[in-house]
Amino acid sequence: MNTIRRTGIARRRKQTSLSEKQRRGNERRSLEKNPDKIIERLRKIPIFEGLTTEQLKKMLSICSKKKFEISKNIYTIGEESDNMFILIKGKIGITFNTGVDLQSIAPAGIVGEMGIFTGEKRSANVVAETECMVLNFSRTELYRLFSSDANLHIKILMNIIKDLSKKMRGSNEQIDQLLYRIRVLDIM
Repeated sequence: MNTIRRTGIARRRKQTSLSEKQRRGNERRSLEKNPDKIIERLRKIPIFEGLTTEQLKKMLSICSKKKFEISKNIYTIGEESDNMFILIKGKIGITFNTGVDLQSIAPAGIVGEMGIFTGEKRSANVVAETECMVLNFSRTELYRLFSSDANLHIKILMNIIKDLSKKMRGSNEQIDQLLYRIRVLDIM
C-alpha cells in the first residue's frame, strides 16, 4: 500500500484550490448554520414579503453568500443576466455608460432582477460603493424552485413587480425634475 502523507502546506493548498461550485456549496452551508436567525432577517426583505417559513427555507437553500470589495465591478452593461443579488450589507451604485450615477442600493435592495426574468443582457453598470455582502440567486435554480412551488413563484414575482414599480416611480420623478429644469432654461 502506497500512502502519501501531505504536509500542512500541501493540505492548505488543496483546500484553497476549490472550484466555484465547491465554494458556493461552502457558502450555502455557512448560510444553513443558523437558519432561524437568517430566516428572521429574510422576513424583513421586501422581495420575501408574504412567504411562509417553509418557502423562506427553500429560498435560503438555493442561494449563496458573495462578498464584494469596495469599488469592485459587480455587473457591466451587456453581460449575460444569469443571476440576481439581494444586498445584505453595504451600498451598491448603479450607473449607465455616461458614468452618471443613477441610484444607490441600500441593504435589502435587489439588483439583476430584470435580466433574470426577461433574459435580456445587463442594462446598467453596478459597482460596490462600500464592502458588500449579497445573497446570490442563479436563474437556473430560481426557475427550478419556481416550477416546484407555484405559490412561491407568484409571491416572489409580485414582490419584484412592487420593487420595480417603486424604482420606476423614482426614475419618473427624476425625469420630471429634469424636464422642468430644461423648460425653465428655455424660458430664460
